[in-house]
Amino acid sequence: MPEAPGAAAAPAVVVFDFDGTLVDRDSVIDFALHYCARRPARWLALLAVLPLAALMRLRSVGAAASVLLWAITVGASTRRFVVALRRYARLKLPHHAHEAIFAELTRHVQAGDCVVIATGTLPALVRGLLGARSYERLPVVGSRLRRKWGGLVAETHCIGRVKVRELERRFGIVSWTSVYTDSFADRSLMSRASDITLVSPSPRTLSRTQRLLGEGVALRVLEPRPDRHA
Repeated sequence: MPEAPGAAAAPAVVVFDFDGTLVDRDSVIDFALHYCARRPARWLALLAVLPLAALMRLRSVGAAASVLLWAITVGASTRRFVVALRRYARLKLPHHAHEAIFAELTRHVQAGDCVVIATGTLPALVRGLLGARSYERLPVVGSRLRRKWGGLVAETHCIGRVKVRELERRFGIVSWTSVYTDSFADRSLMSRASDITLVSPSPRTLSRTQRLLGEGVALRVLEPRPDRHA
């Protein structure tokens, strides 16, 4: 059915990954190292659960992450933990931003596109960095936590197909035009896109993505460097 005269076209939806894409590292692991450095007793808890985490990783990366997260938060106040997350995002993460990818994000925002962040990290870290860089609030889907046995564990590990489900559950987003990512784990996102940007991909990620591409799908590779003076 033809579009009614004067009707505005729906904005293009652009999905950005976070770790390895907008920043140059795994933000949760980096946060955990900083968090434990200020709380040496937490290292003992981590060491105690490392064998269990290694065993759990054979079954699920998310389960292993939950064990480690529980170890650094058991007995801690949730509110204080969230404050620590936000402090790290505001003071530390800006030094690890990929300026070239943030420039792409800004370009899409200014073009009126619907920009959403879909990530395996914690939304508080994403929002903290976006706030530090004075971005208006963008839609974010990420891993969700809950309390269990006195600590925090992952309720939802937002990777792979979970990102697709969370985009629909949270925002009703079921289609998108462009994806920015560094990982082939985002193939569920990439398989629905007509434009893919790989950020510093490994040779294996690049070759697997090239094999995934359908006819007419555009692929480009960006090799950004973090701004250490941010």
